[in-house]
Amino acid sequence: MRSTSALVRIWLGTAAYFVVFSLLGIDRYVAHRSAEDFGIFCQTIASALSGFSNTIEGANHFTVHFSPVLYLLAPLVRLSHSALPLVLVSAACNATVAPALFLIARRRAAEREALAIAALAFIYPPLCGVTFADFHENSLVVPTIVWLIYALDARKFGVALIFAVLALATKEDEAIFVGSIAVAALFYFGTLRERRGALCAVVMLGCSIVVFASFFLIVRPLAGAHESWHPLVMYSPIQPQAQSVAQAIGDRLGYLVLAFLPLLFLPFLSPLLLLAVLPLAEVLVSRAPVTYTMGQHYAAVWIPYVLVAYTLGACRLVQRNAAAARRALTGYLVIALIIFAVANPLHPRYFLRLPQPKDAQLDAFIDTLPRDREIGTQEEAYTHMGFFPHATLGIEQYPDYALFDWQYPDSNWLLRDGPRMRAEQARGRYRLLRSENGIELYERIGRKPANIPRRSPAW
Repeated sequence: MRSTSALVRIWLGTAAYFVVFSLLGIDRYVAHRSAEDFGIFCQTIASALSGFSNTIEGANHFTVHFSPVLYLLAPLVRLSHSALPLVLVSAACNATVAPALFLIARRRAAEREALAIAALAFIYPPLCGVTFADFHENSLVVPTIVWLIYALDARKFGVALIFAVLALATKEDEAIFVGSIAVAALFYFGTLRERRGALCAVVMLGCSIVVFASFFLIVRPLAGAHESWHPLVMYSPIQPQAQSVAQAIGDRLGYLVLAFLPLLFLPFLSPLLLLAVLPLAEVLVSRAPVTYTMGQHYAAVWIPYVLVAYTLGACRLVQRNAAAARRALTGYLVIALIIFAVANPLHPRYFLRLPQPKDAQLDAFIDTLPRDREIGTQEEAYTHMGFFPHATLGIEQYPDYALFDWQYPDSNWLLRDGPRMRAEQARGRYRLLRSENGIELYERIGRKPANIPRRSPAW
C-alpha cells in the first residue's frame, strides 16, 4: 500500500502555490496593473447571457475563439460582481499541475523521487508567468492537458474524455493539439493492443475534428463573423515584422532556452516531447514578438507537453542513475532561481506594488459613471470596468465619455490619447465634465464624426 505522506505534501505545496499567486494576482489587479486581456475577459464573461462580447473585439467572442468553458466562470463573476474570481481560478487551476505530474511520476519512480520531480513544477518560470499573467482562456489549458495525459497514462479513460472535452471547450487551437494527443494515444494503445485505450483515442480524435470544423463552418458564421479569422493577422506575410531578422531569430532562440534550460533539457529524454512541436510552432512562427515573450499567456499551449516530457525524462534518469538525477534536480532548482533573479517572467518591478490611495480614488470614480454609456479610457481603468458593457480602450470611436487618470503617468494609453483629448477639447468636440484628484472625465459635444473605426485600436 502506498504511503500518503508524499501525496499530502504535494497537495500542501498546491495550496501554498494557490495562496501565493492569488495574493500576487490580487495585488496586481488592485494596483491597476492588469492589462487589456483582463478587461476583455471580464467584459466577455460578465455578458455571457447578453452577447458574450467585449468592445475590443467588437463582436461576439465566438467570432474570435471557441471558448464555451468561459460560461462555467460566469456565475462566479456575476455573483461576486467582481473580476477577482478570475485571478483565483487561474491560480487554483495551475496549482494542480504539480499533483498531476506527481501521479505520473509515481507510476515510474519511488514516491520520494516522484515528489521531488513534480514539486519543481511549482517554480517552473514559464508556468509561473502564465499563472500570474492576466486571465485568458489559455490560463486553463496547462492543468487540463496535464490531467488529460495523466488520465490516459493511468487508464482512466472516462476521466480522460472529460478533460479532453474541457480542453476542446477552451480554445479552437486545442482541437489540433488534443487531436495530436489522440493520434499518439491511438498508436500507443494500438501497439499494446489495449482496445479501451484505442477506443478512447478514436473518440478524442473524432471530437477534435468535429470541434475544429464546427467552429469555422458553423459557430463563427452563427456568431456573426463577416471577416477573416483575426488571429491569422499574427502570421500574415503582409504583417510588418517588428524586428530585424537577426533579432527575431535571437529572440526565438532565447525563448527556447528559457523554456528548456530550467528543466536541464530533460524533456528531450522522452518521445512525448514531440507533442510540443505544434504548440511551439504556433508561438514561434508568429510575427508578433508578444507570442514568444515569457510572462504571456501564449506559453500555456506548449507548457503541459514540456512538463510531462520533463517528468518522464527525469523518471528515466532516476531509473538509470539516481545520483545523476538528484544532481539534475538540484541544478533545475538553482537555474530556476537564477532565472527569477535575472529574467523574471512575473516582471515584479512593474506589476507589483503596494496599493496606493490613487487606486481607491480611481475605483470610487468609476463607480459613479453611467454603465449604459460609451466610455473610452486607459488600461488602468478599463480593466476595472468589466461590468460596463460599452467601456473600451482609446477614443478613436469618439465615445460619449472619455476617462483619463493622470495619476498613472506611465500609462501607455494615457500617453497615447491624453494629448489627443487635449486637442479634441480645443476643437470643441469634448468638454471637461469633472476633475477630481487628477482624474478627468470628458463628455462629447454633438454627434460622432462620420467614418469612425468599428473597433478599438487595441484590436
